[in-house]
Amino acid sequence: MSLSKTEKIIGIILAILLLVVTLNSTFFFLGKLKVSVLDWVAFNSCAPTSFLYLSFFIVFLINKKATCLVLTSLPTFFLGTMSMFVLPWNGDYLFAHIGHIIMTLNLIWVFYIVLKHKNFKALAIGLLIGMLIFVPYIAYVETYNQAHAKEMSRLFQQP
Repeated sequence: MSLSKTEKIIGIILAILLLVVTLNSTFFFLGKLKVSVLDWVAFNSCAPTSFLYLSFFIVFLINKKATCLVLTSLPTFFLGTMSMFVLPWNGDYLFAHIGHIIMTLNLIWVFYIVLKHKNFKALAIGLLIGMLIFVPYIAYVETYNQAHAKEMSRLFQQP
């Protein structure tokens, strides 16, 4: 799949923005809150998903196969876009929501590119593989966060 210069530039800008907010949230959880990597994977589940998307985005830029772009659509939608509807829009979550908005913009770009170029096979294969891989991950995140809800609340109430 060959992108126009504008499509490529927009994709790269969105990816860079995603990288910046993902690094910020990663340093917040691992550096400031000093959570374990296991806690980070669950409490900040958007970050591993975003790092994976960014890796697949780079692979896409090299090999031009759109399936790579679509693979992380399910967790990006569930953990990023849908989080904007369940987490409060207050000071504690505003930085997280900036990341969720950027994740959603990347997701919109992916679907725009795939649908504009009528690459329906890549869409179907990417969504299928993504479901097989990420439904268990999402279930793990939800289960872990429920089991460790008090720990998460304590972390977010630190000064």
